[in-house]
Amino acid sequence: MDALEDSDVQVFGLTDYFCCENYFLAVEKYHERFPDGKKVFFPNIELRLSDAIGKEGNSPDMHVVFDNNSDVCPQEKIAAFLQNLKTHLTDGNGVEVSCADLASKGNYDQATVSLKGIRDALTKTFGDAKPYLLIFPAKNDGMKSQDTGSPRKISIAEEIDKTAHGFFGGSDSTGYFLDAERYEEGEAKKKPVFDASDAHSFDDLERLSGDVTGFEATWIKANPSFEGLKQTLFEPEARVFIGEKPPVLQRRSSEATKFIDHLRIEKVPTYGNENGLWFKKVDVPLNPELTAVIGNKGSGKSALADILGLLGDSRAEDSFSFLANSRGNKKFKQRGYAENFDATLTWADGNSVSKNLSEGVRFTDPEKVKYLPQNYFETLTNEIQEVRQFQTEIENVVFSHVEETDRLNQSSFKELEELKTQESRDKVSDLKQKLRELHHRLDELKSRSQPEFKDTLQRELEKLKTEFKALEASTPAEVQKPSEESPKQQAISREIEAFSALLVELEARRKELTGQLANAKERSEKLKRVTIKLTELRVYVQSEKESIVALCKELGLNADEIITLSFDTSSLIQLNSSIKGEIAALSVDSKLQFPEDQGFGKASDYDSIPDVNSVMEALKQKISSFREQLSAPGKRYQSYLHKIAELEKQKTTLLGDEEQPAPKTIRHTKNQIAYIEEELETEISALETERKAISKSIFRAKELVLSFYTELKQSVEDKLSIFKEDNFHVSLEASFVLTSNFSDLFFEYISKAVRGPFQADGEKALREFVSEVDWGDFESVYSFCETVLQKVEEHDVAKQIRQNKTGKEFCDFLFSLDFIETMYELRLGNKNLTQLSPGEKGLLLLVFYLHLDMENTPLIIDQAEDNLDNDSIFSVLAKCIRTAKKNRQVVLVTHNPNLAVGADAEQIIYVQLQKHKNYKFSYESGAIEEPRTNANVVKVLEGTKPAFVQRRLKYQI
Repeated sequence: MDALEDSDVQVFGLTDYFCCENYFLAVEKYHERFPDGKKVFFPNIELRLSDAIGKEGNSPDMHVVFDNNSDVCPQEKIAAFLQNLKTHLTDGNGVEVSCADLASKGNYDQATVSLKGIRDALTKTFGDAKPYLLIFPAKNDGMKSQDTGSPRKISIAEEIDKTAHGFFGGSDSTGYFLDAERYEEGEAKKKPVFDASDAHSFDDLERLSGDVTGFEATWIKANPSFEGLKQTLFEPEARVFIGEKPPVLQRRSSEATKFIDHLRIEKVPTYGNENGLWFKKVDVPLNPELTAVIGNKGSGKSALADILGLLGDSRAEDSFSFLANSRGNKKFKQRGYAENFDATLTWADGNSVSKNLSEGVRFTDPEKVKYLPQNYFETLTNEIQEVRQFQTEIENVVFSHVEETDRLNQSSFKELEELKTQESRDKVSDLKQKLRELHHRLDELKSRSQPEFKDTLQRELEKLKTEFKALEASTPAEVQKPSEESPKQQAISREIEAFSALLVELEARRKELTGQLANAKERSEKLKRVTIKLTELRVYVQSEKESIVALCKELGLNADEIITLSFDTSSLIQLNSSIKGEIAALSVDSKLQFPEDQGFGKASDYDSIPDVNSVMEALKQKISSFREQLSAPGKRYQSYLHKIAELEKQKTTLLGDEEQPAPKTIRHTKNQIAYIEEELETEISALETERKAISKSIFRAKELVLSFYTELKQSVEDKLSIFKEDNFHVSLEASFVLTSNFSDLFFEYISKAVRGPFQADGEKALREFVSEVDWGDFESVYSFCETVLQKVEEHDVAKQIRQNKTGKEFCDFLFSLDFIETMYELRLGNKNLTQLSPGEKGLLLLVFYLHLDMENTPLIIDQAEDNLDNDSIFSVLAKCIRTAKKNRQVVLVTHNPNLAVGADAEQIIYVQLQKHKNYKFSYESGAIEEPRTNANVVKVLEGTKPAFVQRRLKYQI
């Protein structure tokens, strides 16, 4: 008894063969020695079966563990069972010897009983009551030792398996008996396994430590009562652990700051209960796994949840219900209530935090609990598109599932995204610059494609033609060359004609030199652009190099040895010098003088524009001087020739050069019209094709970001696969979506005040445009952009665009696709959150928070089952809660039995707020197997026992 009392073991099965007297004697002696002893004992009778199932042919033993409650299963009843159970032995008269008679016969070693005999004796003794459990060994002569070559023994073994409630064995046997496919035919029931010390002597008592090889410690999560032991039959996997220490207790020890030990609420000393008793010395302990808070409506369930959220600095304060603090909804926060009560949250490590209930959440402190109030789900499911916070939570959850080695030493999803998608973002930036340049050219061409632009050119051409006809009409009447003139007059005329011919040649020479100068200056400008580009390249490379230096240093590399940049500009310098010389030569003024005795030479003798201008001026003066020496007929004739020459010059200027006509000439205007009619649309089309290619490249660059999202979510997808059922398939998709502020961005460019496709209810019109777009398909996206632009252009872009914007800027906005972003979407089947019913949304979000969120802070949920159907709650949500409580402490406020019972809550807190007793708050806490707690569950969650029984009968269960 001293050894048992000193042991860490709290519950013992005291075993004897075919009898029970020693159990009752041992319990009596224990209580005599330890009147305040807390150890719990169960009577266990070991019975040898007559049928062997192993190859060795040895008879296996069946154990019958009885309820230790003497009111339910008194010693007399167990004795009656032993009397009713017959062995295979007979006395001298051929009468079967019962187990109770073996004590007087002294032949325990010879006796065996049949499995059917055990069942019949139990039924005869206890009727429908079953204050017992049948436990069979797994090894030695037990179930896992069966002779698989003998159909008869297999059949017997399966019958024993069906009869036994559980098995004695080690952790290596647990998986076998939790497998529902262990029978050759038919489905087996999952059953618990217990590792027993099997202590037959004082020396064997060392096995109670749980660290002796072959005798592991068995932990049972239940009240130390027979009803608690029976819970292992319903929850064999969750209720029994064989090993050094259950994971939840290990976590509670190693992560003590993440487990709430208890919550205390009490009134302040000065409060005299004027506005109700409310909380008086409330001290609620919390289980490290699942605590279900139940109670009738208005019983204070949400009060506990809100207070935990307040003390844990939950970020969901705006959705509190009991401690609501919004305008028009203060409830308990109104004056005279909350300030009269203090609350303290104590963690498993002994530290605590206290607040007055009138205080608020400290957003500067870290969030120590995750609280999902009832109103929080309503807000999140109704306005999911506008809740960027939820998207951030998804990203954080995805990041938490990423292998440590794949995080690249980054501390958050955004940091990892920044690192992995930098190249893609740089590429998009370059492409957007190209798009802006293209739109500048396209904007210019489209302005020319407008009908009024061509009309203006037509009118200009008609004006020029009219001017040309006027010039032709102004041709002077022909003047005949004088036939009789003196030799001197004839010589002067010849001089004038020669000088006039040279003047025409000089005019052509000046045009030639002017073209050379324009060409040289153009080349000079291009050379400047090359120099500027090289300078920009140098600056860019230096800037990029600075960003690489730090990375190289981390890798132990020298960036200067890797990156070198050099330019050979000698050819640029040489060309620049040559061009400057060319420009100088064409621009030099030689200050030419033309003495009387010196001629003017040829036009090709002059190589600069100022020199040509000088000689032309001198020639004009010379011609003018000679004309003064002519006779009247000669003057008239020369004047006629001069007018004809000037007229031809004007006509040539108005008509324009055949190769490169100047603006405002007939040929230039005709060329412009011909260009509009023959080439403009082709060029616009080519630019639009190029624009599509650029947009597609931007889309492809964004797909690199999408692939990052897709790659990262794989581990989450694997975890969600357990919910892949016919009617419930949860997935996390990485996809392109429209930014939530797209409408605002769009109407920064487009006016809703003018007549057009977006006049009046512009948002509705825009929604219709985007409703059919597949944002993951480039062709669909680009078609949307083109359609919107077409609609705007049909109503005159200039009028549709706001005054502070331009059509070009609107095109930049559309085709740069900045309004497409990569996001994670929770999906149920083929539907995303926006397409789901409120119940489906709530269920999907709960799966996310319960099953995917890897945070290990306590999770508090207030009535999450609202709007959910019972089938989903039982098949999906209860499964999620079971998963969640393995990783974090869960407090669940609920009124649904499928959650509290179906998820096997380790603790149930029944709360009451008795308004008729001056708002007195009270609670009862216990495990579901405790009779009082069980009664509370039936009353609150099942609508009382008669109601539950009536439903059971109507369901024909």
